[in-house]
This record gives sequence, C-alpha cells and structure tokens, in this order.
Amino acid sequence: MDYVIRKATKKDVEGVWNIGNNVSEFKTAENVVIFWPKETLENCVDKKDILFYIVEIESKIIGFTIVNLNQSLGKAEIENIYIMKEYRKKGIGKKMLEKILEELKIRKYNNVNSLADEAIEFYKHNGFSKGKNFAWMDMVLSENFKSQKF
Repeated sequence: MDYVIRKATKKDVEGVWNIGNNVSEFKTAENVVIFWPKETLENCVDKKDILFYIVEIESKIIGFTIVNLNQSLGKAEIENIYIMKEYRKKGIGKKMLEKILEELKIRKYNNVNSLADEAIEFYKHNGFSKGKNFAWMDMVLSENFKSQKF
C-alpha cells in the first residue's frame, strides 16, 4: 500500500475536518464532540508551534496528526494521530509517529507526550510509558473553541 505523509496545507483542512468531525473517537462526553473547527485547523498550517501532517493514499486523506510544540519547555504534546479505521494495523500510524519524533529530534525537543485513551496500546508498543491515571480537566473559554453541542 503506497501512502504519502506530508505537511498539511489549507487545501487539506476540509478533508481533515470531515474525518475528525464524523468519527466517534472525538466524542468526549454524552452531548459534546470535541474536534477542531475549520478555522482553527487553517490556523495550524505552517505555524512554528504546531506540526500538522496528513497521510494520503491516491490523493485521499486517510489520516492526520496535530502536535503542539512548546519550545520554551522543550516539550511537545501529540493532540491527535488519527488513521481511518479501515487503514489501521498497516503500520501507517507508526510511520506518522516516526515522522513526528524525527522532526522533534531535529528541533531539539526533550519530551513528547500524548493524551491517549483508545490508543494506549499503540503508544506503549512504540516506546511511550503510561503515566498514572488522571482526569482530564477542561474548560472552554470561548464559543469559538472546539465544542459543539448537539
């Protein structure tokens, strides 16, 4: 299976949004889906504090990753590595993670973490250690953030 991992462009935003907005993995509460609005995704393209990549097969986006970079702390946080279900277990997510780690090493980052729920085994299999259990506390400060109530 031939696929390409590359930096996201503004033209990719619609495809990424369609994937993220239509899957249950981003549902975090009974009546709230948390996925990035298109405007936020557009704002992530070509930024120094974000890594935003897509993976595509025959020009069809099948996954993406968004990584927050905190240069001052030398720390990165993987917001999402998402591969459509029918393309999982084929090594694509691992290649996406390798791309992220390679870029972080080039930029001299010291640490990377991810809030992983369904992907715990993926991260453990790829060398991450599982921290202690905690509750993810969250407060939306703007209607323009990523909450969508049904």
